[in-house]
Amino acid sequence: MPKRSAPKRPGAARDLQARIRDLEAENRALRARLESIPASHLMPLGEIAEEFNTLDLDRIAKVATQRISALVGARLCSLFLYDYEAQELVLAAHTHPRPLPERISLKAHRHSVMDLVLAARKTLQVHGFHVWESTNKTRLDRSFSGQYETESCLSVPLMTANYVVGVLNLADKENGEVFDVATEVPAVEHLARVLAMAIRNCRLFREVQNQAHTDALTGLRNYRAFHETLRTEIHRSQRYGRPLGLIMLDIDSFKALNDRHGHLAGDAALTELGKVIRAATRREDFSARYGGDEIAILLPETPPPGCLSVVRRLVKSVREHEFLFDGTRLPVTVSIGVAFFKTDMSITQLVGAADQALYKAKQAGKDRFVTADP
Repeated sequence: MPKRSAPKRPGAARDLQARIRDLEAENRALRARLESIPASHLMPLGEIAEEFNTLDLDRIAKVATQRISALVGARLCSLFLYDYEAQELVLAAHTHPRPLPERISLKAHRHSVMDLVLAARKTLQVHGFHVWESTNKTRLDRSFSGQYETESCLSVPLMTANYVVGVLNLADKENGEVFDVATEVPAVEHLARVLAMAIRNCRLFREVQNQAHTDALTGLRNYRAFHETLRTEIHRSQRYGRPLGLIMLDIDSFKALNDRHGHLAGDAALTELGKVIRAATRREDFSARYGGDEIAILLPETPPPGCLSVVRRLVKSVREHEFLFDGTRLPVTVSIGVAFFKTDMSITQLVGAADQALYKAKQAGKDRFVTADP
């Protein structure tokens, strides 16, 4: 945690409890659904479902694509998770011999099979695309048809408690056969429900973990999470000789800003700064509130030129951002220190080098960055 204690979030706790109740209700519904599955499928279904009993999302995705495709004799299987905010499907795992897109925008692929499945929240089976289009009077977006050898596919929404988690796709059934609607489709739909619950459990667990490692004011990670990650990244850099950069920054004249505009204005400035940092940094970067108004940003696998590119973008983003409080623009700039990890450095030495560079940026006039001595 940062040096300032984070406020409690009872609303978030109630939300988590409600989700847990939803998952329990879903579990009861799944047990009832088993009655419609043929007895010959129950044993393999139970074995596969048991393998979903983990909080390792990567393992769940791998098991799902490999075991479910084998169960129904499908050559190809892919699992995409739904990103609500971006309205994109994110690839989790697949059994295709060729690469698949890591992210698929649903806005750019309206009327694709997966888009229709998500919109209707119902399973879609196709055996002959031209026949399906003629029957349903709908033109399909088949941007990725080059991946398939046949025109046989089964796409199932992953849903739990009326919440869409993603889509499971099966295609190219052996011998070009149709997926059996009496045995195979119900079995896949059952496993899709169990899979959706498992994925939701993983996300729920991560949310709980994130709440314990996130600073409530800035939305960045907290002091504890920063040091845990820093230890891991330094060990990785020492072992494999990988580059690692560290940025330390803080708000210029932050005490004067608090004295003139009040502490609520200071909190508002930090909240906005957190947004700017999240927008200006990359997904692989790790940003944390180090304490007070000081922010630390780890740049794994990033050589010095890449680190400096991030730093320049940060300085520019802060300069261009309008920091407002009660309609008044706050005078917010930042000073930044940058250090590059060397194999003989300790955690204290790396942080100290970045802090010393930050101090030099302050001494040189603020609103700038300085790199640590080589």
